[in-house]
Amino acid sequence: FAKAQQCSLFMLLETAFTTLLARFSGQHDIVLGTPIAGREQPQVESLIGFFVNTLVLRSTLQMDASFKDNLQVSKGQILDAFEH
Repeated sequence: FAKAQQCSLFMLLETAFTTLLARFSGQHDIVLGTPIAGREQPQVESLIGFFVNTLVLRSTLQMDASFKDNLQVSKGQILDAFEH
């Protein structure tokens, strides 16, 4: 399904989880934190240690929209967050 929607498995699972949280909580604005690798600079690649940053993903779901539509919106929001 993720491949057919041209998104990653992470995007699909994040959208499914936020949809579940939105339905149980009644909230349409869900904020999740996800760990991301922090070794993007060549200067820190050789260092020993655990470099992890937390990226905050904010999902604004439309409850009247289909899951595919929410997946496309989440895909854009996730890509923007990782780019930032």
